[in-house]
Amino acid sequence: MSTKIHTSFYPDLDIKPVDLLSYLFSNPAGTNPNHPLYIDAISGKQYTYQDVSKRTKSLATGLRQSFHLKQDDTVALFSPNTIEYAIVCHSIIGSGATVAPISASLTDSELYDQLVTCRARFIIVHSALLAIAQKAVQGTAAKIIILDGSPSTDGQLTCESMATSFPPDDFVKIPVSELASKPAFICFSSGTSGPAKGVIVTHRNIVANLQQMRDLMVDSGRPSQRPQRRVGLAFLPFSHAYGLSLFLCQSIQWGTTTVVMPKFDLDLYLSCVEKYRPDELSIVPPVALMMVKDDRLANYDLRSVKLIMSAAAPLGSELASALEDKFKKLFQTEVFCYQSWGLTEVSPLASATPNDRRDKRMLHVGRLAANMQLRIVDHETLKDVDSTQTGEIWLHGPNVTPGYFENAEATKEAFHTEVDGTRWFRTGDIGIIDDEGFITIFDRIKEMIKYNGLQVIPSELEALLLDHPDIQDAAVVGRWVDERATEVPVAFVVLKDQGLANRESLEVVTTAIHSWLNPKIANHKRLRGGIHFVKEIPKSPSGKTLRRHLRVALQNSKSPKAHL
Repeated sequence: MSTKIHTSFYPDLDIKPVDLLSYLFSNPAGTNPNHPLYIDAISGKQYTYQDVSKRTKSLATGLRQSFHLKQDDTVALFSPNTIEYAIVCHSIIGSGATVAPISASLTDSELYDQLVTCRARFIIVHSALLAIAQKAVQGTAAKIIILDGSPSTDGQLTCESMATSFPPDDFVKIPVSELASKPAFICFSSGTSGPAKGVIVTHRNIVANLQQMRDLMVDSGRPSQRPQRRVGLAFLPFSHAYGLSLFLCQSIQWGTTTVVMPKFDLDLYLSCVEKYRPDELSIVPPVALMMVKDDRLANYDLRSVKLIMSAAAPLGSELASALEDKFKKLFQTEVFCYQSWGLTEVSPLASATPNDRRDKRMLHVGRLAANMQLRIVDHETLKDVDSTQTGEIWLHGPNVTPGYFENAEATKEAFHTEVDGTRWFRTGDIGIIDDEGFITIFDRIKEMIKYNGLQVIPSELEALLLDHPDIQDAAVVGRWVDERATEVPVAFVVLKDQGLANRESLEVVTTAIHSWLNPKIANHKRLRGGIHFVKEIPKSPSGKTLRRHLRVALQNSKSPKAHL
């Protein structure tokens, strides 16, 4: 079959030829200089738009003058979410250097690997993580700079002290000719199925995607139908592409007041919704699940919420509907819960559901962003498939990144170049696109289970299991069975009532789940690998199920009795 290219439903945007900070601080929203931009959810401390601009420029000056930061340097940023995070992040970029945001959840050995991968010259560290960083930098070229606090007794400056003691100066400007090649970020992929890779996100990539994001979420001919994100609640890790894009970049450009949480805590989150009254929430599926199943929502006034966007992992339509129903029951409000889709390699947004097409929310991740193209390809033959068939989704556009930092092999595997020079990013996601441009994602290629040659989609089984009245959370992986020469699906299940398995035998509980599930699925999708009962499902900070951890657990334990 010949190449079949699907273009965005929306007209192309004129991507601005400017570097990231010129775009962010251009203040198109006309934000008042005294408008609060970042607020600490716990202490209430805040920085205004003017504070952020001034402190970022002062810190950029301090990094250049005191630490001789150069334009070809990479600086790792290792910190939990704080109201200083954006200032530190953009001061690095404002110095002409590249920032590598690193998850605060890493161990010292994992941090070491990422410092080596991105060739960090410095690592800016929050004091709470200093001990981990001190172990991790041994054997690397990275030198430590403390993020918070006053200068040390030996006179070493901290980012906090530099942000208040150096004069603000203009940011380093990136020439237009370098925007498509100069990295603003090296973002580490979540590594749910293997070691994390450093994704090169250029100035053009992120500026293009911020424009695409605004077009999808606010413009596109329907500005009156969507809230304007007056307030955002940020528990998403700023080191993750989702949190970075929304709260370190979009918030500044839109003038959104961002209430910063160091990590997710349900009571703190709900109290912030009640206090700051956001019209839209940005969450991940585990938080959606918690909100549906936890009775504490009734203790708070959440009536300001009109939209709930979920991303970073698949959101089942049943879970989305359950969350909408709960808001309607508790607060008598109509809430639209939808999902957007993206990957770090597309900076990160690729699609979202338009607010005026709520009928398409149930099975889809929305329409492709402006300026993007999409193909559905057989991942084995690399040939485009018929429009009625599923296949691997390939993407092309100004937000598609150049590849992985100093990893030619991984770049070649994930980015396919056609004879005419067009580069396509192979997402690894299996999906389909309909005649109206709405995309459906079924699962990752690497997560698909083949039972006797038939496909089993883990996310489909997980969504069904979450509907079971006794199940709090669930994940499904494949296990190879030599005697059958095939994979079989295995479920890991968290029970709502942890004592249930003690009061009833595991065999009774297991049989009950099979009896409930089997009539709802085709024969080849049955959990022939059995069911494991666990206390929690391992997940990344962004909410993705870490299936590789579950596979390791399978290798280290006896498999439950198979149910045929």
